[in-house]
Amino acid sequence: MEPDAPLDLPRLGAQLRAARQARAAADPRQFSVRALAARLKVSAAYLSLLERGSQRPTEALLRALAAELDLPPEPLLALARRVPEDVAAAVAARPALAEAVRALRDLPDAALDRAIRRIRDGDW
Repeated sequence: MEPDAPLDLPRLGAQLRAARQARAAADPRQFSVRALAARLKVSAAYLSLLERGSQRPTEALLRALAAELDLPPEPLLALARRVPEDVAAAVAARPALAEAVRALRDLPDAALDRAIRRIRDGDW
């Protein structure tokens, strides 16, 4: 995410609402605003504000929402401009990691996948 990328809470809210409504189509009782809010331990009013893009959720809440809605958390975190705690700690400890991310950001997906595999496999 670019440092000057805008906070996009309306888009985040729309994605959360669309995902919840898709799940509610198959299981309306489990994915109503009230039922989902209760499982997340937030109020239905707060969840509704999130879906309208009026509130910025925490990393923990976004991860819980992603798990409930079967979504990958990273795109949601990016829309909310939340850097995962483990990533922030890694960059704080090793600032060169930020430059590595900048160097990798424009790679085509296939090249990025290869680079990640090579790093994970220790083949570098």
